[in-house]
Amino acid sequence: MKAHVIGYEIAEGVSKKTGNAYSIGKLYVALPVVGKGAKGLMGSMYDCEPAILRKLENINLPCLADIEQQDVMRFGERKQEIASISPLPPEMVATRPAAGTAVAKSA
Repeated sequence: MKAHVIGYEIAEGVSKKTGNAYSIGKLYVALPVVGKGAKGLMGSMYDCEPAILRKLENINLPCLADIEQQDVMRFGERKQEIASISPLPPEMVATRPAAGTAVAKSA
């Protein structure tokens, strides 16, 4: 699926409680709103391995990316997790002129 990547978080360290190392990643995207009378984008958050998120370290955000998801079991609950991210080059992103920036032709 194509989505607008608007941000990410990576938290790594050692738990004070258990002494175990942890590595947690979250990806924030804006997806098209679907439905009758719907228009625009809505925000969503997905769990993601930090190694996958590191692909975005040198990319200007927000950006458009191809995102592949997979279902995983976490604490007895099925969740969607990001399996891969492929940022699209800027020239592949369709752009529209901002509202009010069109120049009228002179007669």
